[in-house]
Amino acid sequence: MPKNKREKYQRVKSLPNVTITERNFSPSSDAFPWLERRYDGMRRVLELGCGKGEHSLAFAAASPDTLCVGVDRKSHRICVGAETAIAMGIENVQFLRARIEMIEAFFTKQSIDGIWLTFPDPHPKLRTRHLRLSAPGFLDTYARLLAPGGKVHLKTDSNLLFDYTCESVDRWGGRVVVALDNLHATDNGRIGAREVASAFEQAARSQGETIKYVAFELNG
Repeated sequence: MPKNKREKYQRVKSLPNVTITERNFSPSSDAFPWLERRYDGMRRVLELGCGKGEHSLAFAAASPDTLCVGVDRKSHRICVGAETAIAMGIENVQFLRARIEMIEAFFTKQSIDGIWLTFPDPHPKLRTRHLRLSAPGFLDTYARLLAPGGKVHLKTDSNLLFDYTCESVDRWGGRVVVALDNLHATDNGRIGAREVASAFEQAARSQGETIKYVAFELNG
């Protein structure tokens, strides 16, 4: 592991806005800061595969009535977002190091108002398509976590994942609300996706890639 990553791995363990899960972690509600009373009455939004948390930080800063939780399995990425939040004084953002497959262990049913999937791995091979974050198994999880009317939002530079997501949601029985094959091509007003660009998205656009966006509902 490079020295910089090792340093972040150590620093992240002491950050007050990060929940770390180990391999043999046994979830307990006492360990979940997003259930603390200071967050009562706030909307809750998850960013799955948050990386350095650019979207979570931007959403939290713009919406003080919303608690944003960024989830990623890479400690060094989360460290960047968590330290930025502390430096900026953003108190309505938390980070969780966990595998997305385990997400239901950390949040109660129908407690999430929105879920963001920001540039997840498209898993282009057919044998790994069940790992795509819009595969039926994940849609089942999102449906249980989302409050009525809650939406899932996907941003991707992958045509394959964009098309697959639209088809997967339709087959599952959900409803695609917005599907843009080029998020930045037209002025569709502020939809909460165009205004924030992660380092990954900026790099993709600089290489001529178009950014796709899908918003969909699963339970109303």
